[in-house]
Amino acid sequence: MMPWGAGLRAPLPTVPRAHHAHTRTRPRILLHIVLLTLPLLVVGASSESTRPKLGSLQFLRATYNVSIYENSLPRTYVVGEQLMGVALDDLPPSAHVTYDIVEGDQDGFFTAEEEMVGGVAVLKMRTRTGLRDVLNRERRARYFLVIQAKVRNSGHRGAALKARTNVTVTVLDTNDNIPLFYPTVYQVSVGEDSSLHTPLISVTAHDADAGYNGQVYYSLDDHNTNLFAVHPTTGVLSVTRPLSHAYGRVHKVVVLAQDRGPQPRHLRAASAARATVEVQVHQVNLHPPRITVQHLPHVVEHSHTHIYAIITVDDPDEGESGRVDKVDIVSGDPDRLFSITRGSKSKEYNLAVLKLLDRELAPEGYNLTLQAVDSGIPSRKTRVSVHVNIADVNDHAPVFAREQYEEAVSEEAPPNTPVVKVAASDTDQGINGRVLFRIVAGNEDDKFNINPRTGLISTADWLDHEMTAYYSVTVAAVDQASNARRKQSSAKVIIRVLDANDNAPEFNTPNTEVTLDENEPVGSYVTRMVASDVDSGENGFISYSIANLDQVPFVIDPFDGTVSTSSVLDYEAQRRVYTIKVRASDWGTPFKRETETTVKVKVRDVNDNRPQFEGIECKGWVSVDAPVGTNVLTLSALDLDNASIVSYKLQNDMEEECWAMDASSGVLALTCDLRKSLIISERQKTYVLNVTATDGSHISDPTSVTVAVITQLNEDQTSVRQHYHVECHETGIGTKAAEVEAAAAENNAAAEHYALLPLRYGYNSHAPDLPRKLPSVIRVREDAEIGTKILTVEAHDHDRGHNGRVVYAVSDGDTDSVFKIGVESGVLEVVAELDRERTPEFSLNITVYDLGVPHKSVSRNLTVLIVDVNDNAPEFSRVSYSLHLPENTRNGTSVAQLSAQDADEGLNAQITYELVTDVEEFTVDRATGVVYMSGGLDRERRSEYDLRVRAWDSALENQRSALARVLVTVLDINDCPPEFGAASKLTVDVPEDLPLGAVVATLLATDQDLGVGGQLKYSLVSGHEDSFRMDEETGVVRLARSLDYETRQSYNVTIRAQDGGFPPLEAYASLFIRIHDVDETWVLQCFPNEWCWGGCMRTWPRAPWSPPSLRGTQTEAVSYTITAGDGLGYFTIDREDLTRATALS
Repeated sequence: MMPWGAGLRAPLPTVPRAHHAHTRTRPRILLHIVLLTLPLLVVGASSESTRPKLGSLQFLRATYNVSIYENSLPRTYVVGEQLMGVALDDLPPSAHVTYDIVEGDQDGFFTAEEEMVGGVAVLKMRTRTGLRDVLNRERRARYFLVIQAKVRNSGHRGAALKARTNVTVTVLDTNDNIPLFYPTVYQVSVGEDSSLHTPLISVTAHDADAGYNGQVYYSLDDHNTNLFAVHPTTGVLSVTRPLSHAYGRVHKVVVLAQDRGPQPRHLRAASAARATVEVQVHQVNLHPPRITVQHLPHVVEHSHTHIYAIITVDDPDEGESGRVDKVDIVSGDPDRLFSITRGSKSKEYNLAVLKLLDRELAPEGYNLTLQAVDSGIPSRKTRVSVHVNIADVNDHAPVFAREQYEEAVSEEAPPNTPVVKVAASDTDQGINGRVLFRIVAGNEDDKFNINPRTGLISTADWLDHEMTAYYSVTVAAVDQASNARRKQSSAKVIIRVLDANDNAPEFNTPNTEVTLDENEPVGSYVTRMVASDVDSGENGFISYSIANLDQVPFVIDPFDGTVSTSSVLDYEAQRRVYTIKVRASDWGTPFKRETETTVKVKVRDVNDNRPQFEGIECKGWVSVDAPVGTNVLTLSALDLDNASIVSYKLQNDMEEECWAMDASSGVLALTCDLRKSLIISERQKTYVLNVTATDGSHISDPTSVTVAVITQLNEDQTSVRQHYHVECHETGIGTKAAEVEAAAAENNAAAEHYALLPLRYGYNSHAPDLPRKLPSVIRVREDAEIGTKILTVEAHDHDRGHNGRVVYAVSDGDTDSVFKIGVESGVLEVVAELDRERTPEFSLNITVYDLGVPHKSVSRNLTVLIVDVNDNAPEFSRVSYSLHLPENTRNGTSVAQLSAQDADEGLNAQITYELVTDVEEFTVDRATGVVYMSGGLDRERRSEYDLRVRAWDSALENQRSALARVLVTVLDINDCPPEFGAASKLTVDVPEDLPLGAVVATLLATDQDLGVGGQLKYSLVSGHEDSFRMDEETGVVRLARSLDYETRQSYNVTIRAQDGGFPPLEAYASLFIRIHDVDETWVLQCFPNEWCWGGCMRTWPRAPWSPPSLRGTQTEAVSYTITAGDGLGYFTIDREDLTRATALS
């Protein structure tokens, strides 16, 4: 630290050049010498003037500057550096020059005299005699006089020659005034915390004198004090020791003021002026309040907790500064939930809870900032943070993300098929906020399960849309608080069971039998087959068809099942009974379901044919001898209708003429004796008979029978002994009837053929098969995105149709509900985020079902290993470490053990440690995390280390890390000696008249140690000779004894600074004090004559010349100097001996 003192702050004063005659360095006495060089007169100042013309008068210079001390006695001559006067070169020898003051001397202080010196009439000015007043510089410092020279020559007639010049007379100062303070009493107030050398006030004393005479030195009346110092020249009063209000509230400091000029002999010695400075030390608020908080571990929310913390506030200051004004909450409580109230004891306050707290509104609690303000001026304040932790109570029920969920699932979905995932949250904390799910209503038939942890609802059994197409399930979310405080909420889950084509159509009237008359027109209604399908949508839409492979005369409407004829039925020629297979098919996909039933159509015969004779147009003869009753002819009529009875009849009453027709057999018999009949008729007779056949409804066309009666038989007729012979033309009806009957028999005897139902409607005889190559273990990265397909399961079933269709399910092992398998596709995919650290592997049971009745299934265990990814950063067991190490801790010492863990595995969990902070004093073992000392500590160089240690995992990519803070505080030992720094070698300059008690220098040393090791004491060791003293606390060096340049010109003082450590350490400084001389001459030296003249030959080189010596008492050495007139350097003078002057060539 740079020193402070008079040596630096009070340099020797300098006097302006215009007032050099006032200085005390050496009084200068002027001697005007006029030298004559033969044969030419040389006047000392002739080089600076112009010769007057003959017959004219002119001063050597136009203006002159002279001086005289104030208070000069009468007949005191003025002094100037220039020779005043006029030259007499061209004036007659009898000319006489006189001088008068014509202007400027209104007070009549001066008079002008003339003196002939060589060829110059010298002008001399002095004070008058008999004056009542004296010159006073303080009243008038300059006189501007006009001097007139007048020449009168007794031998010359005419006007006198005149010339004028201006003479400025400067009145020089003498120490005739003492300093005066105004005011003489000062008051200043200073705080007790003022730092050393703080300026308090500037006292001012004025001295009307000039130069040294007017320069004021300030000093303290008590020059032995160490508490204050006053600057010798500026009068600034400063503090040189710490102040304390407790040990001194008012200090009266007497400041002396004395000028630096000599005291004239004719004046009495002046005493120093005195001023009193009243320094009032006011108490300063040095210390802020100290806050101590004791609080509860937490506040239970919604509880009536009145006081959370007790706050103790004290202040070590005294008086008002030590009184606590207020304690407030300044931040962290925007809703004004807390307040500060007075406690029951002094300096005690309570942190009160005003309202019921709700942890859910402030889950992290409240960070309150308390501020205590004291009553000092200015006030000091302290802030502390108080964290109010709110303990949770189970005051909130879980809240579902949605009040109602809706989802659909196919009735073909196998058990354990995911349906919907519900979610609920609870703003409570801990187990109060942990939510588990359960189904509380709507699942009476146990068709659904719910994962209590994840909320995933899945099927527990096969669903049947036809039995229950809609489920309204109530799911409860229950927190895990104690039974008495447990809360729950519920949500509706609407599950629609989507229909699948799992039901075949069913006929309302299976195996129907219908009788239908033949010959009905095409399109005649036969029957309507109605089937129903309990499935929905297209799965329940039915179409009908006839499954007969042989052509049948029937068709069926595919939409309404109406059976009608497609051709006319013929009982006689076609089938008389038809068996129709009617098939009902639904519209389901991918396979439709079908059902068959039998419709037996019986064709009822209708009498739709007339009898037809086998022979017509019969002709023949009958013997007249044919006996009565002879059956002449049997007619046969056929009816193609089934079971028709034909009866015969003769038309036109032919029976009455000997003929009779058996109605049932068609036998035509003779009923009379023909011979008699001939006799009666007397002619040969021929009978023509018309015969008809009828089936009761229809009458055949009549056929004719012509029988001729013969009386004589020829040989052929006789030989055969026949009585009749009739022949008919064949109609062919018999053959036709045989053919129709044969065709009918064939048609009715033929087997009917039907289209068979597909085999898929057969028995479910096979279970699904899983491929052998299906892996048993798969690996999935835990960062797999949702929707990632991880495996495709392909199962086969050798059955056909629905029996061969397979569906998939994860029937067990998915505890976290993170997987889903496609019901029909068999694709296993990720549906939620995986976390290896939560569940490292899953043992899934993959079950494959067919859709046959009953269902058959096969299962396979699949282990899913979750492959770790580096998704977790290392975590330190502690994020902050605090160490306190002495600064002499050895290198290699282990100072801390850092530990970090990583929830990942493998390389992702291998931890290495790195010291991030760039320091040389510490290292960290990369593998173990141990912090070692590696370089020396130096508290004075660095007292704290804020280290950052990073823990890295060893992942090959995307490395993660964590930071821990290690705060090292270096503890001090007394290892540093004091240091003066720039003040170790200090030089100051002080005048020898420095007043006692003045501060010469301040040498401050620093010690970087703490405590007593950093507390210093100063002392003077040597070289001071008791002329100086030193404040042991502040290092201020003061003048203890008056200095005398003539006795000693310098001091080399050795100063020691020693700390308070053990052992103590010390340092030394050198203070070199140079003493500057101050002129102490009290007797003014003067020449016996102001003027002298002489001469020398121009050709004399180095001619010596001896001017007159000084007059008066010589108390000091005198030196001589040519000040003017020798502009060309013709002359020299010995500085020590005026008797040795030399004229140069």
